[in-house]
Amino acid sequence: MYILLDDNNVVVQTQPNPQDGFIKVDFAIAGQVMQEDGSFIDPPSQAVPAEQVRYEAMHAGVLIDGVMCSALKEDQWGLNSIKAFVLAGTDVPFKFVNGNTLTLTSSNIAAFEAAWIPFRFSFF
Repeated sequence: MYILLDDNNVVVQTQPNPQDGFIKVDFAIAGQVMQEDGSFIDPPSQAVPAEQVRYEAMHAGVLIDGVMCSALKEDQWGLNSIKAFVLAGTDVPFKFVNGNTLTLTSSNIAAFEAAWIPFRFSFF
């Protein structure tokens, strides 16, 4: 068997016949990495850490009234600080951490919370 390596010693092609640039080996699988001793290993996992996936989903948010509303702790803190004003009848254009803004009013706050709170809690 003959293999072709890229600049990072990753097997990019295998074939049964010799060709310029190919190395003769006993066995290798495309995608494996050739080590200095000539052995082959699978490449390191490129998996995204679960905490990063969680953060990105919370940052992207949930769609409410046509606005993607992020659900990070800073959003929670801000919403807690304005809720009394909204319930008292003051319309508050709330800017979420993801940069989007939704105007919260006494007439939409209940529907907002009915969607946003379960979304946020789904991450815990």
